[in-house]
Formats: sequence, C-alpha cells, structure tokens
Amino acid sequence: MEDIFNKSILYDLYGGVLSKNQQVVYEYHVNDDLSFTEIGEELNISRQAAYDLFKNADIKLKDLDKKLQLSARFKDIEELASEIKELAKNDKQIINLSNRIIKKTLKGGND
Repeated sequence: MEDIFNKSILYDLYGGVLSKNQQVVYEYHVNDDLSFTEIGEELNISRQAAYDLFKNADIKLKDLDKKLQLSARFKDIEELASEIKELAKNDKQIINLSNRIIKKTLKGGND
C-alpha cells in the first residue's frame, strides 16, 4: 500500500513530464487499480505494451525524484505540519494554519 502511495505522490509531483499514453496508463494502474490486462483492453493495446508504458513511466518518475528530491521535501513538510497540529491541539488558528500548509503541499502550492 505504501508503494502505491509513493507512486501517487511521484505522479502528482512529476506526472506532467510523462507522455500522454504514460499518464493514462499510470493513472489507470495507480489511481484506478486496474491490471495491465484491463488497461490493455481499455486502450486497445497489449498487456505487455501497457506494462512497458507503466514501467518506463515509473523509472522516469523515480529518476526525476532522485535528482530533485521533491517527494522527501513533501514528506518533511507534511510531518512538520502534523507536529504543529499536534502541539496546537487547543488553538484553532494554528490548527487551521497547519491544515492550510498540508493542503498547499498536496496541491503543489497552488490555490
């Protein structure tokens, strides 16, 4: 399960660099939990082609993250925001601020 979560984060961070076909296959497999056979049927391609598109996309996303390390930064910020939230159990303003930080991090900083 954690592997799927990590793949989802990588896709959210870097998915825009993938080809359209890679994006579709990656979304089907990670977000929709479709098998490569199901993806192949949906896109009218072979199971192997679906797998290859996914595998190449996954390698590309991992390589990019290895260079830029945005997923580690994302996780660090999320942990810090959670710590703030825990320390401020009774202060609604700080809890709201912490929630805003987490939402901005998930959206990539865009409102």
